[in-house]
Amino acid sequence: MKRKRSLKDILERRKRKAFSHEGEILIGKVVGVHGLKGELKVKSESDIFERQMEVIDKVTLYRGTRKEELPIEGLKPYKDIYLLKLKGIEDRSGAEERIGGELWIKEEERAPLEEGEFYYEDLIGLEVYDEKGERLGKVKGIFEQPASHILEIEKENGKVILVPFIGEFVKEVDLKGKKLVVSLIEGME
Repeated sequence: MKRKRSLKDILERRKRKAFSHEGEILIGKVVGVHGLKGELKVKSESDIFERQMEVIDKVTLYRGTRKEELPIEGLKPYKDIYLLKLKGIEDRSGAEERIGGELWIKEEERAPLEEGEFYYEDLIGLEVYDEKGERLGKVKGIFEQPASHILEIEKENGKVILVPFIGEFVKEVDLKGKKLVVSLIEGME
């Protein structure tokens, strides 16, 4: 007799990851397919997605318990996403099997950054201080918005401060010292 799983069991199982992504960086998610020749529609998880794709020759695609390292055949912008052609995915049905998959690269394959550019994962966890030196909290997340990225700063009491990631508000980013200095205006806190 087959045991019926509870909703709690199912949700717990979904939380567990099939793979450890230690030493890897998420750069994109497969959100659909395009045409009949196996092109994937990819939503970028990086501001420098195109530049990143130029310096690598393959990506690791994870979907569920499946892991594939696939060579890159082509990439082109398409509306607000990208069309990615990977070797080994030759038709629409093969591409459809990868919907919901994630594209990861090794940390050492990251594209070099220009002055004032940062990887999201390098900012997450930084201690945040105001210009007076008072600790505000830690960077919990980053939201992409059309005008600017928004830093989500979690205070010790669990409250959240949202700060646009622009020079007017972010005064200093010290990755070595693991700290960020911001200037807040009335109403931000």
